[in-house]
Amino acid sequence: MSKCENFFSSAAIVHFLVLMFGAGAWIAVNGVWVELPVIVYSTPEGWTLPSYLTVILQIGNIGPVLVTVMQTFYPKYFHQNAMIYSIVGIGTLSCLLLSFFWDTTAFIAGQSRSVALFALWFCLSFVDCTSSVTFLPFMTTFQALFLSTYFIGEGLSGLLPSIFALAQGVQNVQCVNTSHTNATTNVTTYSIVAEYENARFSADIFFVLLCIMMLGCGMAFVLLNHLGVAQKFYAPPQPKYIKVKTTNNPDEEGTGFYNSVEMSSSGSTTPANLDSRISVIGKPETDQSASATVLLSAKSNQLTRGNYAYLLVIIFFVNCISNGALPAVSSYSSLPYGSLAYHLSACLGNMANPVACFIAVFLPMQSFVGNGVFTLISAALGSYLMLLAVQSPCPILINETTGTVLMILAQILFVGSVSYIKISIAQIFRSRGHKKSLIWYGAVVQAGSLIGALIMFPMVNVYSLFISSVPCDKSCF
Repeated sequence: MSKCENFFSSAAIVHFLVLMFGAGAWIAVNGVWVELPVIVYSTPEGWTLPSYLTVILQIGNIGPVLVTVMQTFYPKYFHQNAMIYSIVGIGTLSCLLLSFFWDTTAFIAGQSRSVALFALWFCLSFVDCTSSVTFLPFMTTFQALFLSTYFIGEGLSGLLPSIFALAQGVQNVQCVNTSHTNATTNVTTYSIVAEYENARFSADIFFVLLCIMMLGCGMAFVLLNHLGVAQKFYAPPQPKYIKVKTTNNPDEEGTGFYNSVEMSSSGSTTPANLDSRISVIGKPETDQSASATVLLSAKSNQLTRGNYAYLLVIIFFVNCISNGALPAVSSYSSLPYGSLAYHLSACLGNMANPVACFIAVFLPMQSFVGNGVFTLISAALGSYLMLLAVQSPCPILINETTGTVLMILAQILFVGSVSYIKISIAQIFRSRGHKKSLIWYGAVVQAGSLIGALIMFPMVNVYSLFISSVPCDKSCF
């Protein structure tokens, strides 16, 4: 085998490992979410289950907060690889425990609650939220060409569980007419009873599959750290720079023009050996005017305060409705059309996210007006889904195939549009924003998600503004 072929085969191995590693980022949370149509009727919370999980998911953001505090105030005690090993281990174990205890309940304040599911869901939320601030920094260990592979892997974290869920199917409900004759009065009564058809495999097996996928993520991380082939593609250490004045002309004093000097990684930097230890990479003075023009052009392309306010309001709004409000009432907007409709909307909607992200990477929306238009489209789709939830258990077109199709399409297009907006604005911040722009972006994302979840939780569980029904209820006919 030639050196060129050996290089590409080695790169393919590393790309595959990075793909597996990236897939573990959000695979557990996405996996449990697409499994809700299968388990929702088996939990005491019933249709209110998504509202509980949405709030617990936001509490899981304590993980990134702890990581940020450790990195800022106690950096010598923070070890990134140890943190990744820990969260991957917790995620793998939690998925395994879910397969045994997801339906375990306990009485709290006189009501039966899914305590095991909630506790393990919090662990998975902690793991996946923390992966956002640990996995990506780890990828800086590798050459830049592997970063795109990592993001594709993150997309698979939504795609793979959805594929498994579609293969699993859902518990279909058959409405059967039954009769009962009273032996004393000889009166026969007729009723409709719901009979459930089991899915192709149980929720227990599905959670085991999630465990295997998390285990694959952990194995990939181990190999990326210790495999010799992977170490060949580590990024070189970043050089340090100093500013050295390169002119002795008194007329040029105070001009502020310095050449950039790249320091060697070791050795003395005294003037006696400076020439042998550094390489001057600055531009000659004749290029100063051209450099100034480029700098002024770049500065004029930066975001203004008004731009920041506009884009951050959009990010706050779309995350409030997409990560907080609508997920909390997803059962009310989907289940009236049947378990299969809920199953398809959850799976296909989850698959729309990586597709939209893939499109946004190559065709991002850089126009402010364009992002505003997409936001209005998302708001219209979200309003339709919220209308269906408010009208539950008898939303519009409930007994029509058209109603089911419209609900599923609205869910797919809504998830796709908000995902496209998020990636597009993140790219605008990255290319034209301040160095702290993405920090503001992340903070507003979490704030919007949290507020949306907190607003909807009392509406669902305290004020009972959304109404559920039982299978085969004929009140809407």
